[in-house]
Amino acid sequence: MSEHGTFSIRVVDEDGNGVEGAEVSYQCGAISGVGSEYTNGDGWAEFEIIHEVFLGGGTIPIRRIWVNGTEVSDATIYPDDGDTFSFTLP
Repeated sequence: MSEHGTFSIRVVDEDGNGVEGAEVSYQCGAISGVGSEYTNGDGWAEFEIIHEVFLGGGTIPIRRIWVNGTEVSDATIYPDDGDTFSFTLP
């Protein structure tokens, strides 16, 4: 586990079953990098929370989330340790 914690994203199908092998990507901050992981057998992908290095150490917000290349969220999210999010694939 990261020193600053982790957050998880679950991808489910229309029946609520976890989707294995889905690529979950995100963009953090306005110009920060992109993270990407694949979901496990239960549909979960886990990510480390990224913190600012120079500006007080606050959490860098998640600006966009994609599943298999399709944008599923453009809401600004400041994840806390243990937060979970879920998206349904059609």
